[in-house]
Amino acid sequence: MKLHYLVEIDKPEGHLVKVTLKIEGLSKNTFKVFIPSWSPGSYLMREYARHIRWFGASLSNGEPLFHHQTAKGVWEIDITKSDLKSKLTDFCIQYEIYCKELTVRTSHVDQSHAFLHGPSYLMGVLGEKMIDPMIEFRFPSSWSKISTSLQDVSKERQTFLYTAPDYDTLIDCPVEIGCHETDGVKVLGKPHQLAFYGDQYPHQNNLKSDFKKIIEVVAKHFNNDLPYENYLFLTHFSPKLYGGLEHLNSTALHFDGRKLGIRKDYLNYLSLVAHEYFHLWNVKRIRPKELGPFDYLSEGYTTLLWLAEGLTSFMDDLFVYRASLSTLEEYLDVVKGNLETYLSTPGRKYHSLEQSSFNAWIKLYRPDENLKNSSVSYYLKGGLVFTVLHSLLLEKGKSIDDFLRSLWSDYKLHPETGLERDDIYRMVKDLGGDEVLHQFSTMVETTFDIDFDSAFKSMGLELKWNDSSQPWVGAEFEFSGDRVIVKTVLLDSPAFKSGLNVGDEILFLNGLRFLREDADKLSALLLVDKCYEFVVSRLGKMNKVEIIPVRAPRQLKEISILDRKKAEMAFSFREATLQPQMV
Repeated sequence: MKLHYLVEIDKPEGHLVKVTLKIEGLSKNTFKVFIPSWSPGSYLMREYARHIRWFGASLSNGEPLFHHQTAKGVWEIDITKSDLKSKLTDFCIQYEIYCKELTVRTSHVDQSHAFLHGPSYLMGVLGEKMIDPMIEFRFPSSWSKISTSLQDVSKERQTFLYTAPDYDTLIDCPVEIGCHETDGVKVLGKPHQLAFYGDQYPHQNNLKSDFKKIIEVVAKHFNNDLPYENYLFLTHFSPKLYGGLEHLNSTALHFDGRKLGIRKDYLNYLSLVAHEYFHLWNVKRIRPKELGPFDYLSEGYTTLLWLAEGLTSFMDDLFVYRASLSTLEEYLDVVKGNLETYLSTPGRKYHSLEQSSFNAWIKLYRPDENLKNSSVSYYLKGGLVFTVLHSLLLEKGKSIDDFLRSLWSDYKLHPETGLERDDIYRMVKDLGGDEVLHQFSTMVETTFDIDFDSAFKSMGLELKWNDSSQPWVGAEFEFSGDRVIVKTVLLDSPAFKSGLNVGDEILFLNGLRFLREDADKLSALLLVDKCYEFVVSRLGKMNKVEIIPVRAPRQLKEISILDRKKAEMAFSFREATLQPQMV
């Protein structure tokens, strides 16, 4: 069976993409085509079928075929119910899909460009091996560039024809079309494309040079073994955007281009670059066994997203530091922020890393106002757990770098299999022994408190805490103009115990009007152990809530460097140590 896709963007201002799928050599009386419900790497049922405007099926000579929809993203073509005048095995599927959501997980088409995210617009044939599909793009002549990691097989400049080894790879290669900025850098003999859509404020950073440094330092952790022929970094610069999604030989990134000149934000962008680039090893190849081959119509449950995302979240900022793009102090400041966020998340006491991973489909990717109270991010806690594992391995003469090499070696032995938890535990035990494995597995499987103080002390660092005297109510706010709306109520806080609700609009505090400027300086207005009357609007009705502030929980003041040489050594890259030969 051969597949040939024609993707046409005629009038981009209408945000519509027309797709024609020609299927050759399929000799079946009935078959089904589908569009995915979710995207690998983003664990939420996004239901891409909701954007399809119309669907049709015919023989290759134009004779219409009977078809009907059997599920939210599945259409069945039944040849026996069609009034056929020809007996052909070549079919044509056509549909039109609306694309106007600019995220890394969706497609977006307007007058300026087209970003096409494979799972959101490309159908497949259900239950069939889809080998060597071809795809052709047609778009306005005013658009001068197309960027993708698909293999270019165009024979003339006016034709944009690409191929992939299979359907999974085809939809795992995002496409950017328009007049975007492009550049490139060669590392270890392989080309790396850089594509930038959108606007940036002027800045003095050298993106090309810094990308090259990140590529080099990440590759070094895998013995410079680049498992691709070319790679694409695609960034959309647009205000208030942030995020990324990994692909087999590329990544799509979102960032606010106004902030590239701000040091802390720029380092955050580089960390995002490192995070998604590292994913081409960890997730796209080294992966939980449940994450491939994919069932694109159903959830892919796994308890190992702490490996996929937690390990990556630990390594991304570390890569930026190891590439000499940030200082030790800047790196530790990021770690401090992660620790503060984790310790201010009550849900860490209720969900283990494994539970957080398994429930990603209904928790992390479908957040509500109570998420902080009921769960913990496997990105956040996972990254901190691997920080602690690194410290434990250092005490045994090993490091996280040895763990990465073990993961990569294991993958290369059986690349099709995927990992189970016991495989990971075996590697940890081989490196650190039973004691390290016990501590690591406890952090993964339970909600017990983690001894961060000892872990950082062993690396020449000290966590310094502040016992705050500030009053605290345990509520977070959002604003509509000057109006103050309760956004989050933290578990067991004074606000929680008093019955303050998410969604309450705070109108008065002790009889006086309460506005945004008051919320911004609330701790300065209150005293500990004094009772305050909040008047709120709840579902259109006035309610009174009495809250007695308490002292704020202790806060992490800083991660202090006690022994700079030891700390620098702790976070430096370590080459593989040779094992002594047995004689």
